[in-house]
Amino acid sequence: MKQTRKTPSYIFLDLAQMANGAASALGNLRSEIDVIRAGRADRQAAASGSVPREDFDAALSRIEALAARIALLEARLDALAHTPVTTKTKSARPAKAKSAKKAKKV
Repeated sequence: MKQTRKTPSYIFLDLAQMANGAASALGNLRSEIDVIRAGRADRQAAASGSVPREDFDAALSRIEALAARIALLEARLDALAHTPVTTKTKSARPAKAKSAKKAKKV
């Protein structure tokens, strides 16, 4: 019986690890480039005076909420304007008689 000995092919494992490391490095490089690009875009937008999207959306939602509140208040005012106003009339109080002490002094 002839024994065959398997020789490990470490060269392929080494090449696979090198390729994996290179892909990882390129992925990290790409994410760094994206961060730099986003930073430049933010600086350019700030320099031109534009507003970030998040701030714009927050302001827009606040404006919509205020518009809804104004519409509600206008409806309440219209309802109050069409309701006849009833005023309670107070009965006239009789004039107070001068006190007896003041009447005697005079």
